[in-house]
Amino acid sequence: MSSAQTQTTEQASKANGVELAIHHAIERHYFKEARLLQNEDYQGWLTALVASDIHYWMPIFEQRLRRDKRPAPTPDDAAIYNDDYDMLKMRVGRLGTGQVWMEDPPSRIRYFISNVEAYHTERENEFQVYSNFAIHRHRRQDESSVHIGGREDILRVAGDGYQLARRKIILDARVVHDKNLYFFA
Repeated sequence: MSSAQTQTTEQASKANGVELAIHHAIERHYFKEARLLQNEDYQGWLTALVASDIHYWMPIFEQRLRRDKRPAPTPDDAAIYNDDYDMLKMRVGRLGTGQVWMEDPPSRIRYFISNVEAYHTERENEFQVYSNFAIHRHRRQDESSVHIGGREDILRVAGDGYQLARRKIILDARVVHDKNLYFFA
């Protein structure tokens, strides 16, 4: 990218960036989301912070050479998660049954959310938000794992807060050394 293109992209980003008060509210939203998930209040997370038309997606990426110009994954390709509201509701419901053997005893999970960038979209009540995450999960006596990645979200104004309308989760690791990915990122 040329320096002129970089300046144009930076100017467009600054022009579309949200005001400080909105940015702060979005960060608080993410901290509340992390707290609900850490406290295993999955039902609270789903009903309060997730829109009914959600697309919750964790695509499978291949580690490719730069010269490999195949397109990036789409929601029509294989994915780790490619969920709508009903699928998330089913996953949350299963966790409440005590029958999810991989979460009995439950994992202890900590979420670290950072590098939050928020931008206005063409829709007045929606924001494009980028963030990074680190998820530390500890299971049983000696099992622990760390997952690092990024998220690309669409947050929608709902009442006096926000709801998640779209989430694309990008794990940095291409090979995951964990027994399962039964958590919400």
